[in-house]
Amino acid sequence: MKRLLAWVIVLLAPGAALAQDPALDRAAALIADAAQWEIREKRIPSIAVAIIGPEGVRWSGAWGKADADGKVAATPDTVYRAGSVSKLFTDVAVMKLVEQGKLDLDAPVRTYLPDFRPRNPFGGEITLRQLMTHRSGLVRESPRGNYFDIAPKGQADTVLSLNRTTLVAAPGTVTKYSNAGIAVVGEVVARVTGLPFEKALHSLVLDPLGMTSSGLTAAPFTGRIAYSEMAAFDGPRVAAPPIELGMPAAGSLFTTAGDLGRFAQALLNKGAIPNGRLLKAGSLDTMWKRQYPDSSAHIFGLGFVVADMDGKRVVGHGGAIYGHSTQLLVMPEEGLGVVAFTTVDASNPITNKLADYALRTVVALKAGAEPPVFAKAEPVTGAEAKRLSGWFTNGGQSVSTRIYNGRLVIDAPELVGDIRRTAAGFIVEDAQTRFDRLAIADDASWIEVGGVRYTRGEMPKPPFPEAELAALIGDYGWEHNVLRIYERDGQPFAWVEWTEHSPLTRIAADRYAFPTDRGLYPLESLSFERDAAGEVTAASLGGIRFPRRDFGAEAEAKTRAGVSANAAKLRADALAATPPAEAPSAKPSDLYPIAKADPTIRLDVRYAGTNNFMGIPLYESARAYLQRPAAEAVARANQALRKRGYGLLIHDGYRPWFVTRMFWDATAPENRMFVANPAEGSRHNRGAAVDLTMFDLATGEPIETTGRYDETSPRSYSNFVGGTDRQRWYRELLRGAMEAEGFDVYAEEWWHFDYGNWRDYPIGNKTFEELEGRKRR
Repeated sequence: MKRLLAWVIVLLAPGAALAQDPALDRAAALIADAAQWEIREKRIPSIAVAIIGPEGVRWSGAWGKADADGKVAATPDTVYRAGSVSKLFTDVAVMKLVEQGKLDLDAPVRTYLPDFRPRNPFGGEITLRQLMTHRSGLVRESPRGNYFDIAPKGQADTVLSLNRTTLVAAPGTVTKYSNAGIAVVGEVVARVTGLPFEKALHSLVLDPLGMTSSGLTAAPFTGRIAYSEMAAFDGPRVAAPPIELGMPAAGSLFTTAGDLGRFAQALLNKGAIPNGRLLKAGSLDTMWKRQYPDSSAHIFGLGFVVADMDGKRVVGHGGAIYGHSTQLLVMPEEGLGVVAFTTVDASNPITNKLADYALRTVVALKAGAEPPVFAKAEPVTGAEAKRLSGWFTNGGQSVSTRIYNGRLVIDAPELVGDIRRTAAGFIVEDAQTRFDRLAIADDASWIEVGGVRYTRGEMPKPPFPEAELAALIGDYGWEHNVLRIYERDGQPFAWVEWTEHSPLTRIAADRYAFPTDRGLYPLESLSFERDAAGEVTAASLGGIRFPRRDFGAEAEAKTRAGVSANAAKLRADALAATPPAEAPSAKPSDLYPIAKADPTIRLDVRYAGTNNFMGIPLYESARAYLQRPAAEAVARANQALRKRGYGLLIHDGYRPWFVTRMFWDATAPENRMFVANPAEGSRHNRGAAVDLTMFDLATGEPIETTGRYDETSPRSYSNFVGGTDRQRWYRELLRGAMEAEGFDVYAEEWWHFDYGNWRDYPIGNKTFEELEGRKRR
């Protein structure tokens, strides 16, 4: 529901209503293969697709698992969240009331909601037509009951809170997507019918369609709702929160492929349903008519997005809500519709791609033509990924390409994601992004993003940000939805709703505007609160207050609280346990003191004291060992960095296995990507991993990069898009020096580097004292 999505649709030759036949069977096999490829390549828990004709669902399929444990197969009866596809149901309800003479699309909304009074400096009245076409001038989200609100008080309160907002454009003048606007539409339906909105929607739309597996709350579908995940380019996958919205009219529909197919069937039949009519044909014609001339990417009828492609009409809507993404498309003149669901947040590039492919495939096969080939771009890995990695600039902005988890990724001003190779070149494609305007020179001397060329260079040491921006940089909001402020190429940026990276423009002290022509929040701005001491405490967006957060410190406090009451048992259990048995290692252990390899290297072994995420000493003495080749490689990296004015500061090297066991037992499951599984043994246990940072030779002070050592938050990720330009420069300088000596950065920890083939060494469990011939205390 939170994003209105670009369509990638090509219409083919007209096709008649489909009957079950070999052509459709072949189409089903091809669609299934495509869906399963997306599941494998992009780690999607489950996908469902249905093809619809005027006589109903002609075929449907589901793949993947519907539960968190991966034991329950997804089926066409699995319940998904439809997100903004819900808006179409609200708008159909309005049109039924229009047919009954109870609503007028062009009457002021205050005719029906006298207490609806957002501030309007432009003049003019807001109408239902404007709300249904996103022309009201309202902000995207309401102050209460918004997309971020986990404790809404109901749709009436959501709408009432809009009285605290100010219109950002004159009613009827600008297309600006607004979830809040559809909440107002839903409240009009409730007020006019005298029913709670959910009951009104069932009475007007869901029940006549026979959508018995659909509704606006999760409770009736317990055990049937597909497991789904939140995702970020620079963060972990986590289970999507089961948040129910305070604006159900805008995005709360729970449904199945079959039920949503019933809705598409009614559309294909011009509103006719088995027991009468959902809507008159003329009402649907009105809904599918472009209401305002507009050059924007999305042309709205009444609720429906309307497109003309290859001279054919396509109507529908996409949706995305906390872990679920949906696409509904109908080709009225072709007698075809498609529904696609995916279960990673904002994975609409996949639903769009599958919906397009499904329709094209069915139409081609029914016409006796060869079906299209599903695009399966391959990740860029190995030597090619290394060759294409680098920093590129056009003199004002920059683009970075780097290896993350063995794959080449891009970090551009408003674009992040996996780079993949196609027969024609390169694209950016992962679970949440699909962008094909990418070109890279054969010799990797330049890269073009969206037609803008950037030339390879060496990133210069950036200045520190100005004081005001420096104070704002950080995280705000909640674990389920974070607002991040960061610096990029000297400019403020905001990361919002897990996927969008937007440049900000300063308009006053502590007030910054989003772009006016794109993104989720055009024409809106962020303002920041400070306390009496001048510290920034919160950000405000359209009346929504995002408190400032330090998620790493909060996770550390949680871990320490658990450890402090259980430290003795954690240690006793770990010492009593036995490391996993393995075959003999390829190389014998030859642990060597790092400081002996280069005495100019400094040690700050955190696990010998209390300044670590556990808050207790884990080592008896502050020592740092590595396998001798790794220790010598660290020494070479240190000497290279000294020429740049920096030295290495070692936090940890070889780690006895029992300490890894203590880490695992003390860490919450959702943060275990930051600790090794003792059942497998860690790279540290083998003496082939080192944790380190740099210090300034001139001052002796440790450098500050994007996150703290041992921080269990996305700031620790090696490709974290955040912090300041200077902090990321430090991070990349360290990484470059270490990789030049045969180390690889650990994806989720910028400070952790693995040497060569760390698997060649055995798991160790001796303490430093035992290595030196002394007894363990």
